[in-house]
Amino acid sequence: MNEKARSTLLKYNVPVLSTSDPYYKKKNTNNINILTEGAGDLLTRDVLNIILPPRSFNENGQDLIQYVSTNPATRADVIKLQNQLDKELQDRKAREIGIDPVRSETYGQCFDEIIRQVTIDCSARGLLLVRVRDEMRTTISMYQTLFESAITWGMRKAMEKEQNRDALHAENESLKEQVKALKAKNIELEQKIHDIEKREEDYRSQKEKEHANETAFLKRQAAQLKTQLEQTLK
Repeated sequence: MNEKARSTLLKYNVPVLSTSDPYYKKKNTNNINILTEGAGDLLTRDVLNIILPPRSFNENGQDLIQYVSTNPATRADVIKLQNQLDKELQDRKAREIGIDPVRSETYGQCFDEIIRQVTIDCSARGLLLVRVRDEMRTTISMYQTLFESAITWGMRKAMEKEQNRDALHAENESLKEQVKALKAKNIELEQKIHDIEKREEDYRSQKEKEHANETAFLKRQAAQLKTQLEQTLK
């Protein structure tokens, strides 16, 4: 039982105490009494109670029950309902696109009021509208389930993409570090090659210098020997 009755577009009678509900007393009488007291109104009331059940709530410590109104709608009531619908949508800031619970609830209340008005005029047409309402709710529920599934799938894919992006970013950073290390290794090897080439060049220069000195020494020695030999032969 709700603590307080909520405002709704569905038109209700004045709430009564649950313990003093006159219709509750009539429901427990026999069929003869029901027919003699007004079968037409009771039949409409029976149908309305089935398709639009009364609501119960507690107010100021009293348990109250409130039935939908059996008063027929006038043209002014229809125009008023349209204005109330527009105002309710605006006041509650209902979204115009997408699945919006506020808009769905408000239109549902308006449809229930239309069902009430039609049922009072013709119970059969009212019951037909109830079938339309229930099928519409089933369809909307199905679409909402599909929508939520699509949202869940999209979020999962986005998370997978984000995880893959993080993994690729980490791999990219790792490759950058490897490239950096290889560049450093390349510089180190190039320096070693340069040092080896320099040592080889220095060694070759040293050997060429030693060879030149040795050759010059041998030439001088040969010249001296030649001079000594010529002097001896004289």
